[in-house]
Amino acid sequence: MNLTQLRYFVAIARNRSFSRAAVELHVAQPALTRHIRLLEDELDGTLFVRHQKGVELTEFGKLLLERAELQIRSFDQMQEDIQARSLIPSGRLRIGCPPALTGRLLSDPVRSFLKLYPRISIEVREGISDQLARDVFTDTLDIAIASLISAPAHLLAERLFKEEIWIFTSQNAYLPSRITPKFLSSVPLLAARRSNVIRDLLDGYASQAGIALTPVVETDSTQLNEDLIEAGIGYAIAPKFSLIGKTHRLQLKGRPIPGLFVNRCLIRRKDRPESRAAREFSTLVKTTVKEAPWTETV
Repeated sequence: MNLTQLRYFVAIARNRSFSRAAVELHVAQPALTRHIRLLEDELDGTLFVRHQKGVELTEFGKLLLERAELQIRSFDQMQEDIQARSLIPSGRLRIGCPPALTGRLLSDPVRSFLKLYPRISIEVREGISDQLARDVFTDTLDIAIASLISAPAHLLAERLFKEEIWIFTSQNAYLPSRITPKFLSSVPLLAARRSNVIRDLLDGYASQAGIALTPVVETDSTQLNEDLIEAGIGYAIAPKFSLIGKTHRLQLKGRPIPGLFVNRCLIRRKDRPESRAAREFSTLVKTTVKEAPWTETV
């Protein structure tokens, strides 16, 4: 077993296809198949079940995938740490961010970073905070901007700024000048799914106010919320920057919910040193937040 075989195995597992993995790796498919057969022979187990649409991991394969990703990431981290000591660092930096904040928080830092470190490539992945936190923990992201009510023991979270939680609706719908718990309990709501940070905050707000909230739709999709609002289905509860742009273009209207906000944090793994690339990029993000007129720092 060697690192190349593990990389091949992980690529096939992620793509669920030998052919797609071969294209991604720029390796001939027969060579890829041969390496996997050698790996299966050495481990004395079957890693994939083949079918018409591709392949699926066996239970044995799932066990190896967990270990293989950890070993690959540890090796890559070692390379990055060594390269970070050179005058011109190189490698790959993987960053996560909620879709509504990507343009606001990452555009300037990415441009500045690539000018400073042209030999480092950047991967940006968008997602909801809970998934981004999991990706940092499983080493598929190096750093992420996410919302956490409290930081898990395995993550370091540095707060960047407060973002208000707003209620959004169509231009024709009624919206009072001040949002009250009573109003929230009286209208059809579009809210995040349970186990989402924003939903947890909303449920805590409702419990403290002694009201019952029964959303008509639960979704993490900003686009779906926007479509449903414009169709007159209900009122969306979401972080300010997810839909504020639509209010500026007079397609929607919105108001902040008094006392309800989320802390946006910069997160990374606690149990390993921060790479130079991650540290330098984090500094650029913090500078962007500090200089932005639209943030309230915490």
